[in-house]
Amino acid sequence: MKKVFAGLLAIAVLVPLLMTSAWACTSFVLKAKDGSPVYGRTLEWGLFDFKSDLVMVPRDVTFTAELGGGKRGMTWKNKYGFVAINALNKPFYVDGMNETGLIIGALYLPGFAKFQALESGKESSTLSNGDLMVYVLGRFETVKDIKAVLPDLRVVENEDANKEFGAPTPVHYVVVDSAGDSIVIEYVDGELNIYDNTIGIMTNSPPYDWHLLNLRNYTRLDPYAPAGGNKKIDGVDFMPLGGGAGMAGLPGDYTSPSRFIRAFFYKQTSVPLEDADTAVNQAFRILDNFDIPKGFLREGESPENYFLGYTQWSVIGDIKNKRYYWWTEWNRRMRMVDLTRLNFEGSGTIETPLDRIRAEDIDDRTADFLQ
Repeated sequence: MKKVFAGLLAIAVLVPLLMTSAWACTSFVLKAKDGSPVYGRTLEWGLFDFKSDLVMVPRDVTFTAELGGGKRGMTWKNKYGFVAINALNKPFYVDGMNETGLIIGALYLPGFAKFQALESGKESSTLSNGDLMVYVLGRFETVKDIKAVLPDLRVVENEDANKEFGAPTPVHYVVVDSAGDSIVIEYVDGELNIYDNTIGIMTNSPPYDWHLLNLRNYTRLDPYAPAGGNKKIDGVDFMPLGGGAGMAGLPGDYTSPSRFIRAFFYKQTSVPLEDADTAVNQAFRILDNFDIPKGFLREGESPENYFLGYTQWSVIGDIKNKRYYWWTEWNRRMRMVDLTRLNFEGSGTIETPLDRIRAEDIDDRTADFLQ
């Protein structure tokens, strides 16, 4: 009886966490026939405007981890230059690509992420959860190397940074390298878990291994309509009203488990992709299905006291060609920076807002029809 009660209690706690859709980020990795890996992700946030910049960080910059309470952690120097998207015009990085093509993204893991405790005497091998993004982008080329190094480091949550940010930061991380290899990095109950992300999908809570188990509930879904769709019942012919019956049962809401399942099947049913360019186009189309309009998701205690969960920006990483694409809530036009053309030998960071002007950049074609 105690076990049954504990199970019911766990479900009661879990369900509200899954409904925290204001932090509804979704990521995936596609791979073209020529081996080109392409990464895509959305950024949903409802508490405030992220006011994101794209920041270029050169090589040979020295960083020191800030652990909170005036304490400092390990110091390192960038081996690789990178570009990354921040929040609030501050060094709170959420997503980025380095000059080798390696990408790391931070997605929310509320209710489960719990980083390690700060231990006296181990500061020289300790990072904050915010520092981890910069450390990975600046120091690593492959997920294999990350898997070898990360267990020897401690990662703590910087409460001072959380206060400055304006919210807790219970995140987990997805990493993809130039070979298309991907891992998920999670800290749960103070323990590091690194998963090989062989299916190339990540969303939010619960942890990654739970989502893999949940996939078993949807193994019968198929892009093909089931055979024998036409039926005669009591002398009346019944025909399907359209295609798509093979995907009947695909969850359509915006909870993290449902988005994980949808992203998995969008990826698995993609037509063969010839090269990086076709994979980028396919990633754009898939991301459209996770674009949450402002007003559809409302989180709060009452209709009078709530905030909105919506997509503020999305990115695509063409890892082979080292091109980083983005578009935003305010401007759907795709923009891009080519890392192979950047000078990472500079002396300081360069920042530019994701939107120079927050307005749609519309191509007026009226002149094509004027005589």
